[in-house]
Amino acid sequence: MKNSKIILLNSVIVVCAIVVIYACNKDKTPTPVLPCDPNKTYFQRDVLPIVISNCAKSGCHDAASAKEGLVLNSYSGVMKIVKAGSPSGSELIKVITTTSSKDLMPPLPNTPLTQQQKDLISKWISEGALNQTCLADTGSCASTTVSFASNITPIINTNCVGCHGGTNISGNINLSNYAGIQSAAASGKLYNAVAQNGAAISMPPSSKLSACDIKKIKTWVDDGSKNN
Repeated sequence: MKNSKIILLNSVIVVCAIVVIYACNKDKTPTPVLPCDPNKTYFQRDVLPIVISNCAKSGCHDAASAKEGLVLNSYSGVMKIVKAGSPSGSELIKVITTTSSKDLMPPLPNTPLTQQQKDLISKWISEGALNQTCLADTGSCASTTVSFASNITPIINTNCVGCHGGTNISGNINLSNYAGIQSAAASGKLYNAVAQNGAAISMPPSSKLSACDIKKIKTWVDDGSKNN
């Protein structure tokens, strides 16, 4: 009888431990969805890079600054200002779309989000604001023919311009136009930074581009970083 009670107690402890572990990780671990659906938005791939580049930076909402108590470098942090399924009820949408200069985020003189970026975040919220990702590198990565306009510009705009554009030129590196991006490419800083190989300061600072995006940048740089 005593042994039975001990076995039962141990079983209960194990079950409780599993429940606790699951509860602690369910919001932190993105749900992988394969393959990537071109009609869906994914937090880890599409939304988080925009928020990190434009909001989770020094003086604003990175871990060190935590302005207004918000750290926006993770799903749990972003969800503090998001109402799943309701873009209009989400503080995030209100501050990136407001016409009030004192309430606009990112604050002036930072470069405002593009309409495409605003629409993408709104779409993600409408879809339920899920912490999903997809393995974009599974299968083929179209990196043999890479153009500046179609491939490189979207990557840079999403992941870099928030810190390296407009009047907020971090490290004196302007990536808001071809001349600045080409200069960083020619010096080797662009590829080394995104590859995070130790030859330059790792960028983006709070994450890493997908292997496919890094491959596209390398292909473009190796091909002479043309304005094509």
